[in-house]
Amino acid sequence: MLVLVGLYLTASAIAELAGGSPPKHSTPGIALTAASLLVLPLLGRWKLRLAGALGSRALRGDGLLSLAGAALALATLASVALDQALGWWWADAVAALLISIVLAAEGVRMSAEAHRGSR
Repeated sequence: MLVLVGLYLTASAIAELAGGSPPKHSTPGIALTAASLLVLPLLGRWKLRLAGALGSRALRGDGLLSLAGAALALATLASVALDQALGWWWADAVAALLISIVLAAEGVRMSAEAHRGSR
């Protein structure tokens, strides 16, 4: 799942960069993103802690997705600020590319770990 999310983010970011499309933002969207930035890190850490106690790779992956959502929320808020202040419309897409690389790498690592454990 992490690899698929990483691939989707990569494709979306490349499309945004190629199209030169600036990020779209609205007051409700910014408020929801800010709320996500407050809630998702706590939820992600809680899931990771519980996953460790249970030995659940699925819950660990879900916790990582929650943390990735927090990272995307932070990147979104930062890119809106950078676009407004400096005209850096591409900041959101570049941040998404970096996050997608981390997600894809973690997904591959988890898949390899699961494959080794199933032998």
